[in-house]
Amino acid sequence: MAEKDRDWYWQNLKNPGQPGEPPPRRRQWYLRRAFKHLLQLALLVALAIGAGALWQNPASHQWGEARWHALLGRLGLERPADKVTAQPMKYTDSSRSLAECIKPGNLIDDEVRACVKGQRVKTW
Repeated sequence: MAEKDRDWYWQNLKNPGQPGEPPPRRRQWYLRRAFKHLLQLALLVALAIGAGALWQNPASHQWGEARWHALLGRLGLERPADKVTAQPMKYTDSSRSLAECIKPGNLIDDEVRACVKGQRVKTW
C-alpha cells in the first residue's frame, strides 16, 4: 500500500465523519465523445460538398474520362481506336495567304486579317 493511500486510510479511521482527500475528478468522456462525433460529421459534410462540386464541374468529367482511358490503355484492357481521317474544319489553325483572303478592291480590314490567321472563313 502506498504512503498516500495509507495516510488517507488512517485519517478516515480516526475521523470517520470528516471527509478526507476529495476523490479525483472524473473526466466527462461523454462530452469528448460527442465532440469527436461532431468533428467527424463536419468532415464528412465537407467531403460531400467537395465531391458534389467536382461532380457538377464538366471539366472534371472530361479529366476523369481521359485518365480512365489512359489507365485502361496502360493495362492493355482497351484497344486503341482506329485511325479516323480528320474532316476538313470550317475554321483552320493554318494560316492562309493574303491573296486568298483579300476583299474585292484590295480592301484589307479586320475580317481579312482574321481570315489570314485562320480564324475566319472567307464569305465575300
